[in-house]
Amino acid sequence: MNADVRRRVVAIAATALLVIVAIGAIIWAMLLPEPWRDVPYNATNGTDAQSSSGSEHPEFTGPDKYDLLNAWNNLHTGLGREVLEDGVVTDDELAEVRTAYNECLSVYGLQAQPVDGGGGEVIVTVRGSIGSQEKNEIIRQCGVESDYVTLRDVASKDGGHPSLSVEMPGL
Repeated sequence: MNADVRRRVVAIAATALLVIVAIGAIIWAMLLPEPWRDVPYNATNGTDAQSSSGSEHPEFTGPDKYDLLNAWNNLHTGLGREVLEDGVVTDDELAEVRTAYNECLSVYGLQAQPVDGGGGEVIVTVRGSIGSQEKNEIIRQCGVESDYVTLRDVASKDGGHPSLSVEMPGL
């Protein structure tokens, strides 16, 4: 056997060994525990309370159940989950979330004020100066982080809050 053939055989064997090791590493990683699957739904506030149904989310029912589940999965705060847990976003609950939204905005010298009977809002600068692009990014960030955008959308769905229903087994 000459040197070129020997090098090819060694290269092929080394490549095959690397492929086998890579496949083994992937299989080994798949068998590792997945601790993120056991994280409580309200880990942001450090408690491990679960919903009374014992699942990670309420069992929403009705024609809006997928919209409610999608909203639930996009919530970031314990307040947002408390508000949506029964599947209804009341005017008082939305006002509470709007307060959290305004607290976030106030850090940047902004404030949201409702217009059109609460159907819309205008963001005003109460102190400082800020560029429109930065202002829009802050509004988006505060709306998402406070859960205001998600819950406002749920509240406005189908023209009213009480039409959203949820079934909580065991209650």
